[in-house]
Amino acid sequence: MPPRSSRRAPEADFRTVEPAALMLLKGPEDYVATRALDRVRAVLKARHPDLEYTRFDAAEATRGELTTLASPSLFGEPRLIVAEDLAQMNEIFLEDMLRFLDEPADPEVTLVCRHSGGNRGKKLVDALSARGVVVDCSTVKSDNDKLDFVRQEFRAAQRVIHPDAARALVSAAGSTLSDLGSACQQLMRDVPAEITAEHVDKYFGGRVEASAFKVADATFAGRGESALRLYRHAIATGVSPVAVTAALAMKARQVAALVDHRGSQAELAQTLKLAPWQLKQAAEAARRWGPRQAAEAVEAVAQADAEVKGVSRTPEYAVEKAISRITDQLSQ
Repeated sequence: MPPRSSRRAPEADFRTVEPAALMLLKGPEDYVATRALDRVRAVLKARHPDLEYTRFDAAEATRGELTTLASPSLFGEPRLIVAEDLAQMNEIFLEDMLRFLDEPADPEVTLVCRHSGGNRGKKLVDALSARGVVVDCSTVKSDNDKLDFVRQEFRAAQRVIHPDAARALVSAAGSTLSDLGSACQQLMRDVPAEITAEHVDKYFGGRVEASAFKVADATFAGRGESALRLYRHAIATGVSPVAVTAALAMKARQVAALVDHRGSQAELAQTLKLAPWQLKQAAEAARRWGPRQAAEAVEAVAQADAEVKGVSRTPEYAVEKAISRITDQLSQ
Protein backbone atom coordinates (compact mmCIF):
# COMPACT_ATOMS: atom_id res chain seq x y z
CA MET A 1 0.00 0.00 0.00
CA PRO A 2 1.16 3.60 -0.53
CA PRO A 3 2.76 5.53 2.35
CA ARG A 4 0.42 6.95 4.95
CA SER A 5 -0.88 10.42 4.25
CA SER A 6 -2.94 13.03 6.06
CA ARG A 7 -5.13 13.55 3.01
CA ARG A 8 -8.76 12.51 3.05
CA ALA A 9 -10.02 10.14 0.40
CA PRO A 10 -13.08 11.39 -1.47
CA GLU A 11 -16.37 10.02 -0.16
CA ALA A 12 -18.30 7.63 -2.38
CA ASP A 13 -22.07 7.44 -2.79
CA PHE A 14 -23.47 4.18 -1.43
CA ARG A 15 -25.58 3.80 -4.58
CA THR A 16 -22.64 3.85 -6.99
CA VAL A 17 -19.59 2.89 -4.91
CA GLU A 18 -17.13 0.56 -6.59
CA PRO A 19 -15.04 -2.09 -4.79
CA ALA A 20 -11.56 -1.06 -3.64
CA ALA A 21 -8.78 -2.81 -1.75
CA LEU A 22 -9.63 -0.85 1.41
CA MET A 23 -13.06 0.57 2.25
CA LEU A 24 -14.57 2.30 5.28
CA LEU A 25 -18.31 2.50 5.99
CA LYS A 26 -18.30 5.39 8.44
CA GLY A 27 -21.32 6.46 10.50
CA PRO A 28 -24.29 5.05 12.43
CA GLU A 29 -26.81 4.69 9.59
CA ASP A 30 -27.07 0.93 9.14
CA TYR A 31 -29.34 1.18 6.10
CA VAL A 32 -26.75 3.11 4.08
CA ALA A 33 -23.96 0.79 5.21
CA THR A 34 -25.98 -2.26 4.23
CA ARG A 35 -26.81 -0.82 0.81
CA ALA A 36 -23.14 0.00 0.19
CA LEU A 37 -21.97 -3.45 1.24
CA ASP A 38 -24.65 -5.18 -0.82
CA ARG A 39 -23.53 -3.23 -3.89
CA VAL A 40 -19.84 -3.99 -3.36
CA ARG A 41 -20.59 -7.66 -2.88
CA ALA A 42 -22.84 -7.81 -5.97
CA VAL A 43 -20.22 -6.12 -8.17
CA LEU A 44 -17.48 -8.44 -6.97
CA LYS A 45 -19.69 -11.52 -7.32
CA ALA A 46 -20.52 -10.55 -10.90
CA ARG A 47 -16.81 -10.28 -11.67
CA HIS A 48 -15.78 -13.33 -9.66
CA PRO A 49 -18.44 -16.04 -9.22
CA ASP A 50 -16.04 -17.94 -6.92
CA LEU A 51 -15.73 -14.97 -4.52
CA GLU A 52 -15.00 -15.90 -0.89
CA TYR A 53 -17.05 -13.79 1.53
CA THR A 54 -16.18 -13.55 5.23
CA ARG A 55 -17.49 -11.37 8.07
CA PHE A 56 -15.93 -11.10 11.49
CA ASP A 57 -16.39 -8.97 14.61
CA ALA A 58 -13.58 -6.51 15.40
CA ALA A 59 -14.70 -6.51 19.05
CA GLU A 60 -13.96 -10.24 19.36
CA ALA A 61 -11.04 -10.60 16.94
CA THR A 62 -8.28 -13.04 17.81
CA ARG A 63 -4.57 -12.58 17.22
CA GLY A 64 -3.70 -13.05 13.56
CA GLU A 65 -7.33 -13.56 12.46
CA LEU A 66 -7.23 -10.73 9.94
CA THR A 67 -3.92 -11.90 8.50
CA THR A 68 -5.22 -15.43 8.12
CA LEU A 69 -8.38 -14.29 6.36
CA ALA A 70 -6.43 -12.02 4.00
CA SER A 71 -3.76 -14.61 3.17
CA PRO A 72 -3.83 -16.14 -0.33
CA SER A 73 -6.04 -19.20 -0.46
CA LEU A 74 -5.06 -22.53 -2.04
CA PHE A 75 -6.82 -21.75 -5.31
CA GLY A 76 -6.33 -17.97 -5.22
CA GLU A 77 -10.01 -17.03 -5.12
CA PRO A 78 -10.76 -13.31 -4.72
CA ARG A 79 -11.86 -12.48 -1.16
CA LEU A 80 -14.29 -9.99 0.34
CA ILE A 81 -13.62 -9.51 4.06
CA VAL A 82 -15.92 -7.43 6.24
CA ALA A 83 -14.66 -6.28 9.64
CA GLU A 84 -17.70 -5.29 11.69
CA ASP A 85 -18.15 -3.19 14.84
CA LEU A 86 -14.92 -1.17 14.71
CA ALA A 87 -16.55 1.19 17.21
CA GLN A 88 -16.02 -1.58 19.81
CA MET A 89 -12.78 -3.03 18.43
CA ASN A 90 -10.42 -4.77 20.81
CA GLU A 91 -6.70 -4.00 21.08
CA ILE A 92 -5.78 -7.15 19.19
CA PHE A 93 -7.74 -6.06 16.12
CA LEU A 94 -6.35 -2.51 16.34
CA GLU A 95 -2.76 -3.76 16.38
CA ASP A 96 -3.34 -6.30 13.61
CA MET A 97 -5.15 -3.75 11.44
CA LEU A 98 -2.42 -1.10 11.77
CA ARG A 99 0.14 -3.78 10.88
CA PHE A 100 -2.01 -4.86 7.91
CA LEU A 101 -2.00 -1.31 6.55
CA ASP A 102 1.80 -1.35 6.40
CA GLU A 103 1.90 -4.52 4.30
CA PRO A 104 1.65 -4.65 0.50
CA ALA A 105 -1.93 -4.85 -0.73
CA ASP A 106 -3.16 -8.13 -2.17
CA PRO A 107 -5.09 -7.30 -5.38
CA GLU A 108 -7.39 -10.25 -4.69
CA VAL A 109 -8.56 -8.90 -1.32
CA THR A 110 -11.29 -6.31 -0.68
CA LEU A 111 -11.40 -5.31 3.00
CA VAL A 112 -14.49 -3.42 4.17
CA CYS A 113 -14.44 -1.92 7.66
CA ARG A 114 -17.61 -0.79 9.45
CA HIS A 115 -17.32 1.97 12.08
CA SER A 116 -20.61 3.27 13.45
CA GLY A 117 -19.16 6.27 15.29
CA GLY A 118 -17.45 7.36 18.49
CA ASN A 119 -13.80 7.95 19.37
CA ARG A 120 -12.74 4.33 19.74
CA GLY A 121 -9.97 3.60 17.25
CA LYS A 122 -9.72 7.18 15.98
CA LYS A 123 -6.13 6.62 14.83
CA LEU A 124 -7.23 3.68 12.71
CA VAL A 125 -10.30 5.47 11.36
CA ASP A 126 -8.13 8.41 10.31
CA ALA A 127 -5.73 6.05 8.55
CA LEU A 128 -8.56 4.26 6.77
CA SER A 129 -10.14 7.59 5.79
CA ALA A 130 -6.85 8.73 4.26
CA ARG A 131 -6.02 5.52 2.42
CA GLY A 132 -9.28 3.89 1.44
CA VAL A 133 -12.66 4.59 -0.13
CA VAL A 134 -15.02 6.13 2.43
CA VAL A 135 -18.80 5.80 2.34
CA ASP A 136 -20.57 8.36 4.51
CA CYS A 137 -23.15 6.55 6.65
CA SER A 138 -24.18 9.57 8.74
CA THR A 139 -27.62 9.59 10.31
CA VAL A 140 -30.32 11.24 8.22
CA LYS A 141 -32.66 13.07 10.62
CA SER A 142 -34.07 16.28 9.17
CA ASP A 143 -36.91 16.26 6.66
CA ASN A 144 -34.71 18.29 4.30
CA ASP A 145 -32.11 15.52 4.33
CA LYS A 146 -34.81 12.89 3.87
CA LEU A 147 -36.23 14.83 0.92
CA ASP A 148 -32.76 14.97 -0.60
CA PHE A 149 -32.42 11.22 -0.04
CA VAL A 150 -35.71 10.58 -1.90
CA ARG A 151 -34.70 12.82 -4.81
CA GLN A 152 -31.34 11.08 -5.13
CA GLU A 153 -32.93 7.63 -4.99
CA PHE A 154 -35.16 8.47 -7.94
CA ARG A 155 -32.44 10.37 -9.80
CA ALA A 156 -30.05 7.42 -9.46
CA ALA A 157 -32.71 5.14 -10.92
CA GLN A 158 -33.42 7.68 -13.69
CA ARG A 159 -37.01 8.00 -12.47
CA VAL A 160 -39.15 11.05 -11.77
CA ILE A 161 -41.02 11.85 -8.57
CA HIS A 162 -43.07 15.04 -8.28
CA PRO A 163 -42.00 17.48 -5.52
CA ASP A 164 -45.31 17.18 -3.64
CA ALA A 165 -45.07 13.39 -3.92
CA ALA A 166 -41.57 13.42 -2.42
CA ARG A 167 -42.79 15.52 0.50
CA ALA A 168 -45.79 13.24 1.01
CA LEU A 169 -43.53 10.19 0.97
CA VAL A 170 -41.30 11.67 3.68
CA SER A 171 -44.36 12.37 5.82
CA ALA A 172 -45.84 8.92 5.24
CA ALA A 173 -42.80 6.66 5.37
CA GLY A 174 -39.95 8.75 6.74
CA SER A 175 -39.77 7.50 10.31
CA THR A 176 -36.57 5.58 9.46
CA LEU A 177 -34.30 5.64 6.43
CA SER A 178 -34.91 1.93 5.98
CA ASP A 179 -38.67 2.52 5.71
CA LEU A 180 -38.14 5.45 3.36
CA GLY A 181 -35.73 3.55 1.13
CA SER A 182 -38.08 0.56 0.95
CA ALA A 183 -40.97 2.88 0.06
CA CYS A 184 -38.95 4.43 -2.77
CA GLN A 185 -38.07 1.01 -4.14
CA GLN A 186 -41.68 -0.19 -3.95
CA LEU A 187 -42.98 2.84 -5.84
CA MET A 188 -40.35 2.50 -8.54
CA ARG A 189 -41.10 -1.21 -8.84
CA ASP A 190 -44.89 -0.93 -8.94
CA VAL A 191 -45.47 2.37 -10.78
CA PRO A 192 -43.93 2.57 -14.26
CA ALA A 193 -44.81 6.23 -14.79
CA GLU A 194 -43.81 9.41 -12.95
CA ILE A 195 -44.60 9.20 -9.23
CA THR A 196 -47.33 11.59 -8.10
CA ALA A 197 -48.79 12.46 -4.70
CA GLU A 198 -51.79 10.27 -5.60
CA HIS A 199 -49.49 7.26 -5.95
CA VAL A 200 -47.94 7.96 -2.55
CA ASP A 201 -51.36 8.30 -0.94
CA LYS A 202 -52.56 5.09 -2.56
CA TYR A 203 -49.61 3.05 -1.29
CA PHE A 204 -48.79 4.73 2.00
CA GLY A 205 -51.77 6.88 2.99
CA GLY A 206 -52.74 4.40 5.67
CA ARG A 207 -49.45 4.62 7.54
CA VAL A 208 -49.67 5.77 11.15
CA GLU A 209 -47.69 8.95 10.55
CA ALA A 210 -49.69 9.95 7.48
CA SER A 211 -53.08 9.23 9.08
CA ALA A 212 -52.29 11.11 12.29
CA PHE A 213 -50.99 14.16 10.46
CA LYS A 214 -54.00 14.21 8.14
CA VAL A 215 -56.22 14.42 11.22
CA ALA A 216 -54.11 17.28 12.60
CA ASP A 217 -54.13 19.18 9.30
CA ALA A 218 -57.91 18.93 8.98
CA THR A 219 -58.39 19.93 12.62
CA PHE A 220 -56.31 23.10 12.44
CA ALA A 221 -57.87 24.02 9.11
CA GLY A 222 -61.22 24.10 10.92
CA ARG A 223 -62.70 21.19 8.97
CA GLY A 224 -64.36 19.55 11.94
CA GLU A 225 -66.47 16.90 10.20
CA SER A 226 -63.57 15.86 7.98
CA ALA A 227 -61.17 15.72 10.95
CA LEU A 228 -63.51 13.51 12.96
CA ARG A 229 -64.12 11.23 10.00
CA LEU A 230 -60.36 10.89 9.39
CA TYR A 231 -59.77 10.29 13.08
CA ARG A 232 -62.36 7.51 13.32
CA HIS A 233 -60.95 5.88 10.20
CA ALA A 234 -57.42 6.11 11.65
CA ILE A 235 -58.52 4.46 14.91
CA ALA A 236 -60.35 1.74 12.97
CA THR A 237 -57.18 0.95 11.01
CA GLY A 238 -54.96 0.61 14.07
CA VAL A 239 -53.65 4.13 14.73
CA SER A 240 -53.43 4.80 18.47
CA PRO A 241 -54.96 7.90 20.12
CA VAL A 242 -51.46 8.69 21.43
CA ALA A 243 -50.14 9.02 17.86
CA VAL A 244 -52.97 11.41 16.97
CA THR A 245 -52.45 13.60 20.05
CA ALA A 246 -48.73 13.75 19.19
CA ALA A 247 -49.60 15.03 15.69
CA LEU A 248 -52.12 17.51 17.15
CA ALA A 249 -49.54 18.74 19.67
CA MET A 250 -46.96 19.32 16.94
CA LYS A 251 -49.46 21.28 14.85
CA ALA A 252 -50.60 23.29 17.90
CA ARG A 253 -47.02 24.27 18.72
CA GLN A 254 -46.41 25.38 15.15
CA VAL A 255 -49.58 27.48 15.01
CA ALA A 256 -48.93 29.04 18.43
CA ALA A 257 -45.36 29.95 17.45
CA LEU A 258 -46.44 31.50 14.15
CA VAL A 259 -49.41 33.53 15.40
CA ASP A 260 -47.30 36.25 17.03
CA HIS A 261 -43.98 35.69 15.29
CA ARG A 262 -42.27 38.81 13.94
CA GLY A 263 -38.67 37.64 13.57
CA SER A 264 -36.65 35.68 11.05
CA GLN A 265 -38.39 32.85 9.26
CA ALA A 266 -35.12 30.93 9.12
CA GLU A 267 -34.68 31.25 12.90
CA LEU A 268 -38.25 30.06 13.47
CA ALA A 269 -37.77 27.11 11.13
CA GLN A 270 -34.70 26.10 13.11
CA THR A 271 -36.50 26.48 16.44
CA LEU A 272 -39.47 24.39 15.27
CA LYS A 273 -37.19 21.97 13.38
CA LEU A 274 -39.16 22.47 10.18
CA ALA A 275 -38.12 22.35 6.56
CA PRO A 276 -39.03 25.49 4.55
CA TRP A 277 -41.95 23.74 2.85
CA GLN A 278 -43.26 22.59 6.24
CA LEU A 279 -42.96 26.12 7.64
CA LYS A 280 -44.92 27.43 4.65
CA GLN A 281 -47.70 24.88 5.30
CA ALA A 282 -47.82 25.78 8.99
CA ALA A 283 -47.90 29.50 8.19
CA GLU A 284 -50.89 28.99 5.90
CA ALA A 285 -52.76 27.18 8.69
CA ALA A 286 -51.80 29.85 11.27
CA ARG A 287 -53.28 32.73 9.25
CA ARG A 288 -56.78 31.91 10.54
CA TRP A 289 -55.70 31.77 14.17
CA GLY A 290 -55.39 34.45 16.86
CA PRO A 291 -53.33 34.28 20.07
CA ARG A 292 -56.30 33.45 22.31
CA GLN A 293 -57.56 30.76 19.97
CA ALA A 294 -54.08 29.23 19.65
CA ALA A 295 -53.69 29.15 23.44
CA GLU A 296 -57.07 27.41 23.74
CA ALA A 297 -55.99 24.82 21.14
CA VAL A 298 -52.73 24.12 23.00
CA GLU A 299 -54.71 23.62 26.23
CA ALA A 300 -57.18 21.28 24.51
CA VAL A 301 -54.37 19.13 23.15
CA ALA A 302 -52.59 19.02 26.53
CA GLN A 303 -55.79 17.85 28.22
CA ALA A 304 -56.37 15.18 25.57
CA ASP A 305 -52.77 14.02 25.88
CA ALA A 306 -53.17 13.55 29.65
CA GLU A 307 -56.44 11.69 29.17
CA VAL A 308 -55.17 9.26 26.55
CA LYS A 309 -52.15 8.44 28.71
CA GLY A 310 -54.21 7.26 31.65
CA VAL A 311 -56.46 9.95 33.08
CA SER A 312 -59.47 8.93 31.00
CA ARG A 313 -61.08 5.51 30.60
CA THR A 314 -62.20 6.48 27.09
CA PRO A 315 -59.05 7.79 25.34
CA GLU A 316 -60.61 7.62 21.88
CA TYR A 317 -63.43 9.93 22.95
CA ALA A 318 -60.97 12.28 24.69
CA VAL A 319 -59.29 12.97 21.35
CA GLU A 320 -62.66 13.51 19.65
CA LYS A 321 -63.48 16.14 22.28
CA ALA A 322 -60.15 17.87 21.63
CA ILE A 323 -60.73 17.91 17.87
CA SER A 324 -64.18 19.44 18.32
CA ARG A 325 -62.88 21.96 20.84
CA ILE A 326 -60.08 23.06 18.48
CA THR A 327 -62.23 23.34 15.35
CA ASP A 328 -64.87 25.27 17.33
CA GLN A 329 -62.29 28.00 17.88
CA LEU A 330 -62.38 28.90 14.18
CA SER A 331 -66.17 29.14 14.12
CA GLN A 332 -66.35 31.70 16.93
